[in-house]
Amino acid sequence: MLCLALLAASTRAAPPRASLLGVARSTPPMAQLSDDAIAARMRTLRAKGRRGTRREVLRPAPPPPPLALPADESERVPVWPVPTRLRMPGAPAVTSHGEHASLDDLFPRSGLAEAWDSNAKLRTALRKALREELFRPPAHWSEAQVRAATELSAACMVSWRAVEREGRACDAFTAAFAAHGVDLDGRTFLLRLGGLCGDAAHGSLIDIVPLPRRVAHSWHQDCGISSRTVLLGFPPHDGYEGGGVFSHHVKLSHPLRPTEGEEHGAVVEYERYDPPPDPIPEEYVLRPIYSRGREIWISDDSTHLHSTPDRQNRECVWRFM
Repeated sequence: MLCLALLAASTRAAPPRASLLGVARSTPPMAQLSDDAIAARMRTLRAKGRRGTRREVLRPAPPPPPLALPADESERVPVWPVPTRLRMPGAPAVTSHGEHASLDDLFPRSGLAEAWDSNAKLRTALRKALREELFRPPAHWSEAQVRAATELSAACMVSWRAVEREGRACDAFTAAFAAHGVDLDGRTFLLRLGGLCGDAAHGSLIDIVPLPRRVAHSWHQDCGISSRTVLLGFPPHDGYEGGGVFSHHVKLSHPLRPTEGEEHGAVVEYERYDPPPDPIPEEYVLRPIYSRGREIWISDDSTHLHSTPDRQNRECVWRFM
């Protein structure tokens, strides 16, 4: 009752308000209102009070995607003239270098290229399928060791040749494709990509995760023997076009001699030649571009030096050998 008395007093004390026509109106005193009208007035005042104290919750905007890193068209980067003392004796000059391939060409009418460019969940699902279906840990490993080795943040090495050799159906890959509207089976996917390595393929496939820092180029060859390496890029986000996905390369004018001995077969480390050669100038560094239609990079180990990108911008890269 005290609340109603105070409200009536404040109503009576309020000065008249002018209408749109300039005629003064007065609010009727509370005593002249029915019980229902008083209750309605109280509800209105309470609602206004709640609206006056309500605060808008500001949600932070989602972070923008990382900026694209610089990348090059291969033909615009000059061939590095290998110093005579580093050339493989008697080897002819190199006449061709790395090139792109596209998922559209490799898997036509499957829907893979479109999904690869626009569906990060598909790409991640395939990384999980690789660990689930192809990774074979040593028998003596503990559950904790297997779990650590199959985390998406850890590199994972498997055999794509085992798909063919052991007749694996690759059902986890097929299920991932079906879940995301891609008409493709896992066995075809892996064997067709691995087949780009040629007849002398080693048969290995490794999911290489990015380093969270900038690194110096460390130029090398895996074995120095003519063999094709196939890289399938997993971009940092949908619709990406730029660098930092594929390994960086130096196109050679001539094959290199081994770092040790006279025959190839071991890793060739540029910095370990004796005496140490001059650093390779920046103008000869090829940073292959990644985009839709250029999801795959193919290079011959004997005609390039390669290195982890000095700056990486990728979910991962798959390397078939």
